[in-house]
Amino acid sequence: MEHEPIVLDITGTDIQGESARIRRRGPITRIVLPGDVPAWSVTDATVLRRLLTDSRVSKDARQHWTAYNTGEIPADWPLRSWVGVDNMFTAYGPEHRRLRKLVAPAFTHRRTMAMRPRIEAITADLLDQLSASPPGAVVDLRQRFAYPVPIRVISELIGVPDHLAAPLHACVDRFFDTSDTRKDPPANYLEMYGLVSELVAYRRAEPGDDITTVLTATYDEDGTQLTEKELVDTLMLIVSAGHETTVNLLDQAIFALLTQPRQRADVLDGKVGWAEADQLRSRICCGAAHPG
Repeated sequence: MEHEPIVLDITGTDIQGESARIRRRGPITRIVLPGDVPAWSVTDATVLRRLLTDSRVSKDARQHWTAYNTGEIPADWPLRSWVGVDNMFTAYGPEHRRLRKLVAPAFTHRRTMAMRPRIEAITADLLDQLSASPPGAVVDLRQRFAYPVPIRVISELIGVPDHLAAPLHACVDRFFDTSDTRKDPPANYLEMYGLVSELVAYRRAEPGDDITTVLTATYDEDGTQLTEKELVDTLMLIVSAGHETTVNLLDQAIFALLTQPRQRADVLDGKVGWAEADQLRSRICCGAAHPG
């Protein structure tokens, strides 16, 4: 039986319910993206992995998406900035391997572990602010905790100076707000691109112990370097992919533990680790967990 495509709700009022409806259609089903753009949703990890590693499947819209290149996709399409970039998100095959090799030095184990004290300090600061709320006050944990943690961590990771932090954070806010029909996606993308370009210029003049500094100085053995656009687009990928996904992980994990008292007690008592808590989050998001 042929189903009508599922039109995604840009307001996100029932994300989990919408995700469940998509999954019930099977591993691959038709959807409609914002802007009435038809697409396929792949919900099975095995199928997705096969697609992403198949040389016959392209991730580069500029090369192989006919509607994108013939003008059927309008210039103000809200998701255009996600597919018109030069980074590992859209590259595949040899080009993906080249970019991955050039970017790899920025993500060493040492650099990751060195950030741990700052992540703990940022988390403690936000928790202290929450604990200062008046007794009985309603607190938006997504807005006051899950949202600011990743953007503050990423900002330090890529070396955002103080004078660029506020405008970059405001731009990221607009970047992920799909419900505001008044915003101008192309203008917001250009603003964000300009801010990240300023970051690159700043770190060239003022090197630091951060990912931007590493990437600006990274060369392959044959002297190949990231182009300016690849560099800026890669940093934008770090911000976009690292921010929103972590926000969702945090608020979904908090929801899972608040609604599952037995599992919450086990985590707090140290009987299970946070890896198991994340598995609980995944099961609840897929509608497979039971109260307890």
